[in-house]
Amino acid sequence: MKWSKYNYMFQSGDKYFLYNSLSNSLAELENHEFYMLKSKKDSISDLNSSNSELFNSLRQMKAIVENDKDEINKIKYINSLRRVNNRRLILTINPTLACNFKCSYCFEKQHPSIFMSDSIEEKIINFIKRNKEAEALDITWFGGEPLLAFDRIESLTNKFQSLNLKYKAHIITNGYLLTSDVCSRLDNLSISSVQITIDGLESTHNSRRYLKSGAPTFSKIVDNIDTLKQINPAIEVTVRVNIDRNNKDDFIKLYKMFNSKQYKNFSISLAFVQNLSGDVRCENIMERTEQSDFVMNLYQSYGLDFSFIYPRHERYECAIRNKNSLVIGPEGELYKCWNDVGDVTKIVGNIDGAIANQDLLLRYLVGADPFEDPKCKSCILLPVCGGGCPYLRIKNEFEDKDVNSCPLIKDNLNEFLFARALFKTLSK
Repeated sequence: MKWSKYNYMFQSGDKYFLYNSLSNSLAELENHEFYMLKSKKDSISDLNSSNSELFNSLRQMKAIVENDKDEINKIKYINSLRRVNNRRLILTINPTLACNFKCSYCFEKQHPSIFMSDSIEEKIINFIKRNKEAEALDITWFGGEPLLAFDRIESLTNKFQSLNLKYKAHIITNGYLLTSDVCSRLDNLSISSVQITIDGLESTHNSRRYLKSGAPTFSKIVDNIDTLKQINPAIEVTVRVNIDRNNKDDFIKLYKMFNSKQYKNFSISLAFVQNLSGDVRCENIMERTEQSDFVMNLYQSYGLDFSFIYPRHERYECAIRNKNSLVIGPEGELYKCWNDVGDVTKIVGNIDGAIANQDLLLRYLVGADPFEDPKCKSCILLPVCGGGCPYLRIKNEFEDKDVNSCPLIKDNLNEFLFARALFKTLSK
């Protein structure tokens, strides 16, 4: 038995802690336990005879292991199985690239308003039928604004539901077209979740997300969410808020506004605006230290985590690593990542099965693998982080970019872990 390389011991004031990323466990230690463990790292097996209860507790949280490499191999094996899973098709479908908004930061303004044809619809159905091993079909409707092509969503869904596959769907929409009629029809379309972006309170949101005519959208979207929750409260609604220096003060106010409505099956998602190209410095984007301070304040003042303060317990690798996860454009072109939609240089194939860019496809499937990266392999957070966003890793390795894909907790291990421990203690 040996002391895991994925242990992290730290002191905060008169408190002592041990974190292990293999089990994603955090334990508070007594003073004497903390210093005894620090001194026994190289002879940890001796602890079994002197304090078997502590020894067994440490084994349970994987702070003591037979071999760290074996533990990492388990994680790599699970990831490998997910990457080649043929039983589930994960498709993001863009029925149109058209949009009724003219957001200043969105790529849609640079691309034609293309709508999917009946011919492409049939090819999508044939593509799914060719995947004989598939047992489940997971669809995300994306765009453009997918509700501009609501008739196409209904037509495709009717065909999906007849395929004898376990079927579920999600939609990412700006929310402006979520009329009472549309809301009443979502349940029949097996849509279980809706994501809507609202970038602040009314004046802030309207200055960033407005109609092509320049008209405001905030009130209409909020009214539509009210309507959706009244008509179908079982649908999970997530409001995504993209934060930068200009709207950060609106976040908690927006959170409180929605929290007061006491919706069921409702959440707010916090996302920081990123410069994905890594080319031009954007003055409004918050530096990582600013992001850390922001989430720490939310956690300490309001108990809001959003998975920044403490890693998720479940290990998850982005679906772009799975060979059966694809993004389908309105003309049947295929991409691997949502961020690539509309960029003809990022097309990896077409719905007929032809591969257009094998090198790019392989980068998404196996390139920039964190388990082959010396920096990641030496990082204490590898078991819970998994190397971060593959899209960013691939841009850094193959496009010579320099975008940080590491979680914020890496910069603030002591502070974030202690905040987690303190909050859990106070909330008991």
